[in-house]
Amino acid sequence: MADLVSLSEEDLAEVMRIERLPGYDAFIHSWTAEVHAAEMASPDARYFGRRAEAGLAGFAILQKLREPTVRLRRIAVDSPGGGQGTVLLREVVDWLFTVNDTSALDLHVGIDNSRARHVYAREGFVEGGRDDLQGEGMILSREAWTTLPRRAHA
Repeated sequence: MADLVSLSEEDLAEVMRIERLPGYDAFIHSWTAEVHAAEMASPDARYFGRRAEAGLAGFAILQKLREPTVRLRRIAVDSPGGGQGTVLLREVVDWLFTVNDTSALDLHVGIDNSRARHVYAREGFVEGGRDDLQGEGMILSREAWTTLPRRAHA
């Protein structure tokens, strides 16, 4: 599997395939190709992915890139439970704090999504974020990111 790559409109069919896989409907909303294309064209958004031989293995969408706190809008992989999501999350977070001058990354994760909440907490996220997350937010500050044990060798 390759490292993190920027995605383009040519990847949207694969993005849409992954977000429509069984099980994701309870936790993430699927968008139309037009909504994805408009979001991808926004200067405040960025799509990333990891490729596998058979196509896209996973994707992540960042929003609010010009704000102090960036939003992780969506992350999904084609084979949940095998560690691909963790690898993708780490690569996206590392890219964000290495390339951007952002102070934090926040996200919305439902209270009932215990698997995702566990992964985010393990990766340094804590309860919080902006008010628009309606109490279901988690946030990772730049400061917390720099102290993560996995970064000790970075």
